[in-house]
Amino acid sequence: MVREGGGMDKAICHATEPTREPRRPVGVVTRFGVTGILVMLGLTGCAVPTGGQGGSSDVHGYSTEALPITVEGLEDCGGLPQGPADGDRAEEGAEVAGLDRGDLPSLSLPCLNQDAAVALGELRGQPVLINLWASWCGPCRKEMPLLAEAASRTKNVGFLGVNTRDDPSMAAAFLPEVGVTYPQVVDVDGELLDTTRVRGLPVTLAMDAEGRIVDRVIGEVSPDELGRLLSQLTDAG
Repeated sequence: MVREGGGMDKAICHATEPTREPRRPVGVVTRFGVTGILVMLGLTGCAVPTGGQGGSSDVHGYSTEALPITVEGLEDCGGLPQGPADGDRAEEGAEVAGLDRGDLPSLSLPCLNQDAAVALGELRGQPVLINLWASWCGPCRKEMPLLAEAASRTKNVGFLGVNTRDDPSMAAAFLPEVGVTYPQVVDVDGELLDTTRVRGLPVTLAMDAEGRIVDRVIGEVSPDELGRLLSQLTDAG
């Protein structure tokens, strides 16, 4: 069963429908019950995105046409653990329930700085911490230095950023500012976020070496929460 972190009153950024004018934050997000159902009461600490210029995402206006984008110091996706996906598990991951079943969905997302893609359903062999984020999301930006520092000192756990419903060029410009060097993929349509059934960012997923999501934190991750996620992954590994 997937455990879930990120208790009451955590700040997240609404990520379902970017608008062209910034809106004033009006509240918080509250989580009820063990099923992880979220009730969106408002926003805290968010700058709502303005949308991109044309491209492959008709709904949100963001494009992957500029990829790959060179980002100083950023690792490419080749170091991520990839193995053959179990057919039955891949099908389960693609169902509407998605991550509630513990598996990543069968999505292939392009790398930010490399002409390649990562098949999420085939991540196997090493625990990976997966962070869904956007450059326009205040809580995402705030937690990034913590994640960057953890990635630099943590052995035997991979880190993967999923830039979500964002302009990839804005993401590429932001990452060096906070010292992020771990691999990044681009999800302009928010397909992975949709499978989590969470309506905002950031979201941090802990994936074990078998490719199963064992825990997650919704909203800005705290040092204690990050330590808990990493402890689970290193203990399991």
